[in-house]
Formats: sequence, C-alpha cells, structure tokens
Amino acid sequence: MTTTTITTARRGGAWLLDDVPPAESFTPERMSEEQRLIDQTTREFVVNEVVTQNDRLETKDWDLARRLLRRCGELGLLGTDVPEEYGGIALDKVSAAIVAGRLGQSGSFSTTFGAQTGLAILPIRMFGTADQKRRYLPKLVTGEWVGAYCLSEAGSGSDALGAKTRAVRRPDGSFVLNGEKMWISNGGFADLYVVFAKVDGEHFTAFLVERGFEGVSSGAEEHKMGLAGSSTTPVILQDARVPAENLLGEIGKGHKVAFNVLNYGRFKLGAATVGSSQAAIGEAARYAAQRRQFGQPIASFGAIKHKLGEMTVRAYAIESMVFRTAGLIDGALEDHAAEDDDALLAALEEYAVESSILKVAGSEILNYILDENIQIHGGNGYVKDYPAERHYRDSRVNRIFEGTNEINRLLIPGMLVRRAVRGQLPLIQAARDLQDELLSPPPLDTGGDGHLAAQAGAVGMFKKAGLAVLGLTMQTYGEKLTDQQELLSFTADILIDAYAAESMVHRARQAHDGGAGTADLQADAARAFVSDAAGRIDGAARSALAAMAEGDALRTHLAALRRLLKVPPVNTVAIRRRLADQTVERTGYIF
Repeated sequence: MTTTTITTARRGGAWLLDDVPPAESFTPERMSEEQRLIDQTTREFVVNEVVTQNDRLETKDWDLARRLLRRCGELGLLGTDVPEEYGGIALDKVSAAIVAGRLGQSGSFSTTFGAQTGLAILPIRMFGTADQKRRYLPKLVTGEWVGAYCLSEAGSGSDALGAKTRAVRRPDGSFVLNGEKMWISNGGFADLYVVFAKVDGEHFTAFLVERGFEGVSSGAEEHKMGLAGSSTTPVILQDARVPAENLLGEIGKGHKVAFNVLNYGRFKLGAATVGSSQAAIGEAARYAAQRRQFGQPIASFGAIKHKLGEMTVRAYAIESMVFRTAGLIDGALEDHAAEDDDALLAALEEYAVESSILKVAGSEILNYILDENIQIHGGNGYVKDYPAERHYRDSRVNRIFEGTNEINRLLIPGMLVRRAVRGQLPLIQAARDLQDELLSPPPLDTGGDGHLAAQAGAVGMFKKAGLAVLGLTMQTYGEKLTDQQELLSFTADILIDAYAAESMVHRARQAHDGGAGTADLQADAARAFVSDAAGRIDGAARSALAAMAEGDALRTHLAALRRLLKVPPVNTVAIRRRLADQTVERTGYIF
C-alpha cells in the first residue's frame, strides 16, 4: 500500500550513538490517506460494535467473542500482517499499529484480538511451510478459526526455555505431546494452538496443535483480576497426537519462533496502549468538566489540571515512540515483497530493543494514566458504575504480558551489549570516545539552533548519560554483566527516557516546520517531558554510579554527570495547565 515511510534505514539501537535528523522519525501527522481511512474504519468498529459489548463479553459469552473476531475478519483487521495469497491484506506496520491502538480501547477483546493476530497468525506466517500457511492462515484471517499461543507453564513463565512439556517422536514421524500450558489467552475456545515442547526432553520446538487432535483439552477459566471478557485457561496435553506435518519450523529451533513472535508482540502491545491511553484521557476530561465541587468544575482546579496535563504528556510520548518505531520497521521492509518472511523476521529482530522499550514504556504510561483517571473520578472511579475501574484492572497484566517489564528492562541494555560484542553496533568504541570527551577540559555543547534547540541538546546529553552508565557497567563487570540486574534496570530506564524524549522532540519539530495546528501544544509536551526526564535520568545514573564506584572515582563520575545533565528549567506548571485546558475544551486527547 502507499505510505509515507522513512527512507534511511538505521540499525536498531543506532539512535543511541547517532545524531538522528528529526525528519527520519515517522509521526502520526505523516499518515497517508489510506492509513487515515484504516484508522477511521477501526475506530468506528471499536466504538460501535466492541465497546458496547464489553459487559456481555464479561459474562464469558465466547460465541460473541467469535462473532466479533469474524467481524474483524470481514473488515480485514485480522490479516494486516498476512500476504494476499493467504487471504490477508499485507498492511505496513504503521497501519498495523493503528489497528492495534484502536482495538486497545477494549481491554478484553484487545487481548482476544492480539492472541489471534500476533501470537497465532504471525508464527505460521513467518515459520510455517507453504502447506501449513494454506491450511491455517485463511481460516484464521477470516475468523472462522480462533488461535492461541501456548508458551508459559506453571514453572516456566519468564524462563520460557525451561518448559517441561515433552514431545516424543513416533516411528511414523508423528509426535506425542504431554504437559500443561498455563494462562493461555483464547485457551477456552481456540481451534488451533501454537504449542512449545521439548522433543525427547531436550530440543525446544514449536508445533501446530488442533483442538480436535486426540489428547488435547482446555481447563477451567482462570478467575482473573481483569480482562474478564477474555478467555484464559490451561491447555492440557495428554498423549496428544500431532502429525509430522504440524511441526512448526525446525526441531530444536523453537526459541526462534517464540522470541521473534514476542518481539512483534511487544511492539503491538505498545501500540495497543496508545488507544487505551487516549480513550482514558477523554473519559477523565469529560468527567472533570461536568463534576462540580465547591461550586465549580473540578477541571478548573490546579491539581486536576496537573493530572490531565501530565496524562497528555505521557500519552504523547508513547504515541510518538510507537509510530517512530513503526516507521523504522517499515523502512527496513520498504524494498521487500509483502510475502518475504525472512525480511519481516530480520526487521523484527533488528528493532527488538525498540520493541522492548515500547512494551515497558507503554504499559507503565498506561498504568499511570488509568490510575489518575480513577483519581479524577474520585469515589465514582472505584465502582463499576463507571468504566474507569475496569480499565485499571484490565491494564495491570500488561506489565506481565509479553515478558515481564523486569525481563524487558534486562533485555534492553543486554541486547545492545550483545550487538556491540558481535561488531554490529560500535557501542564499545563510542563509550571510550565519550569517556575521553568527559575528561577533556572544553565544556560539552548542549546548545544548537532552531525550534526546541535546548530540548534537542538535552536529548543528546540523555543519550550520552545512558552510554556513559552502560559503558562503565560493561567495563566494571565484563562477562558478569548479566548478574547486575539492578544496574541494567537503571540503564534501561535512562534509555527509555532518552528514546521517548528524542521521539517527542523530533515529532514536535516536524509539527512546527509543517505548520501543524497543534505545533505549540506539541512543543509544550516535549518541553515538559524533557524537563522531568532530566531529573529521572539523573537519579537513575547517580544510583548506578554509586553502585560501581566510591571516593574520588565516584566524585569524578558525578562531576561528569553534572556536565551532561545541565538542562534549563521550564515552567511545567504553566505547560500542564495549557495542555489540560485544551484537553477539557476538546473533550479528549488533543494530538
């Protein structure tokens, strides 16, 4: 399809080391007309056909869930990542992010949808044989069949490769599977399961297992904190017979299937939080405008304006990051055919760091926004008469889904280090060069010219702070770096803030240069985020440095950090008030 893509292909993680031009970041304002039509179609479907059914879905009406999936199939929403020859519509990743974002407004059905499109369809599309694709993708793309993904077990959540489910080869080439998978989305009514098991107890492998196969059953529905309108059950395999032709990928290569599907799942989860965040801001703004206390709307109170303003800033942050990352993936795929599975796989691997950033940032930003939505609603937010409490409960699992946020915080710097060691990213030399720069007499240049110059300079310093901490951690611990989980987490927090800040500044600069009507408000959001991020980065960096050095060495590192983080203060009170006033006036998210 026609789309505005980023023509300069960059390596994943290269933004940390390079001075990236703002024009290389894709933004929502650069959507094509076709993408805007997809947005409109999906939004109308969600508002008119899904959100209105939330209460019925929570009664475990799985026939309704299946009908909604079939309706998604009719609209083409299940086939966004599937080539046309298998019934899909092969959209670009910006469009896929748009669809995921709009569906994110309905937590339960978004989970059902995500399990179908990201966790069931994608592994078959990327790793399936031509026969497997012909047999299964058309049914999944239309919604005739429902799919599920069976990776986790009671004793192996984050440690996926520690799975105990076994697969034994029979003389005829088929397999017998035994084990129990846990917390399976769509588990209660799926027709097809992507199941991971160890062949002969050793070789981690993926299989396509139909519900109708002998020995396959699902257990009772879990009683969950949230997402009551999505099915979550164990999947039980008792001497389950799986034909040889249902081996997915190669024996012993199941980790490639599992982890690459999770890369895309993290990207999609980040995208889903965009729609959830924006919808909650609309709810909060409307309630604050009509709820009166002490003779006036609570929207007029400074404390409420602070909340609405900060909710808007953070929603702008995750939206900017998601579409920037989608643009990067599309740029990597630009010269490849839609059915090129290897190209898609390579692109998802390339931007695995960014996908983990989106997963962590999106889930935590959404958690903040929904918590503040309840607070703005007061007592009404705590009862089921208003949707605020359901949104809050539904969102909590996002910090566990697709690898916990703790695991992803370890992955973000860990993947960068592995790329550096393999020579794929000049991280080690860049860290050495930065160390020399920090020890040299001339002050670092934090200035520059043009719109948001101070914030652009600050972003450069944020990236250097992250590089300095990561470089010192690598130098201090070497091969034992993976044991320093606290330091890796501090580093991840710095990198997340740096990527968010740069994405926002790039977008706001493009809005200014393009004369967008919201350009001034976008600049406000970027200024507020950068100002607050400086404090967070300073705290994380100081904690990391104090864990690695003491005495004169620590004082030297802290002096260098002070040089890096000279960020001019801005009046964030006034900024948040302006953003809040516009949010209330427009009764929702303003960008």
